[in-house]
Order: sequence, then C-alpha cells, then structure tokens
Amino acid sequence: MRSMPDLTLYGDANFESPWGFHVMVALDELGLPYKLVPLKFPIADDIRAELRRHAYLGKSPCLAHGDIWLTESSAISEFLAETYAPPDHPSLLPADRVERARARQVMSWLRTSLGGLREDRPTSSVFKNPVSNPLSDKGRRDADELIRVAGELVPAGRESIASTWSIADADLSLTLMRLVANGEPTVPSRIADYARATWARPSVQKYLSLVPA
Repeated sequence: MRSMPDLTLYGDANFESPWGFHVMVALDELGLPYKLVPLKFPIADDIRAELRRHAYLGKSPCLAHGDIWLTESSAISEFLAETYAPPDHPSLLPADRVERARARQVMSWLRTSLGGLREDRPTSSVFKNPVSNPLSDKGRRDADELIRVAGELVPAGRESIASTWSIADADLSLTLMRLVANGEPTVPSRIADYARATWARPSVQKYLSLVPA
C-alpha cells in the first residue's frame, strides 16, 4: 500500500488569496490529502520566522512536504505536478511541451499584470460579495486585455487553454470571474462559459465551500 504524503499547507484564513486558491485547487485535483493551517494577516512574527527558517521566504501560501518547504504558488504546483505525476495521478500541467510552456506563460502573466483589475475587482468580490462600482480607466484597460487574450487562448467550444485542462485554467478562470461574478457585460458568452466550466469542477467547489460567509 502506498503511503499517504505528508503535506501541510499554510494558507489565508480568509480564503481571499488567488494564490492560495491555486495551490488548494492543485492539491485537490491531484487527490492529495493535506493539513490546512489557516493564517491570519499580517502573519504573526513567530509563524513568519518559522516560514523563513524552512522556506527562506515568510510568505503564504507555503507548502510543507516533509522536509521540503516551498512558497510561491506556481513553484508549488510545478513541484506537485512533477512529484505526483501520471500515471499514478492526474496531469496538473499539459503533457505536450509547447502547451506546457503556454500554460506557464499564462500563469506568469496573471501574476505580474492586470493590477488595475485586481484592485477594482478583488477576489473577495468573487468569493464573497460582488461589487458594482465602475471599473477605473486602468481596470477597464486590463479587463479589455484579459478578454482579448482569453478569446485567443481558448478556442470556441473548448473548456481549457491546452488540449486538456490544467492548473493554468484555474488561474485564468479566477481572473475572468473577477468580471463574470461581478456582472461585467462585455465578457463574451463563450469566455464566460469557459470560466464557469472550471468553476464547476469539484476542486473549485470544495474551495468555495470553505470560504467563510
């Protein structure tokens, strides 16, 4: 009998972090049991010191895998994808080299861009309370760019960026839900349908069930 992995995730107690979302969805897509340690922000000094001691960076999310501690959500999901790979586990990243590179491109872009949209439409407006305030000029530009890129990345009738679903789809769908969940009328129906398809996955529904009311 294969032993269960020793996994502990230090994550946002408010369930508002898009990167905590990314890691929790990745763990559940792989079917991996883990212990969740919810952290209040700002992180307490003693906990931050522990994270720094083990992972060098006192940040969340942080995954402890036995003696290996990692921060940065995409680094965590790539580590999980390589450690718990097919055929014993589902694919977390595309098998095709080019599709895998595209997924990584999307994940990197979403972590470094669209700051105006993230400010206008925080994840709390997706997971908890929708907002109706108009987008700022920068938020509108970011929304238009997001819609353009998503429209080119996702072919009509498909529910994934690559030929199969990957963790990059979780990130892109969450970013699109900043618009869809808040009633943005400029999102094309096929792009909204793509985002909602990921939103219906059991891993995402499990995360949403944990979000405090």
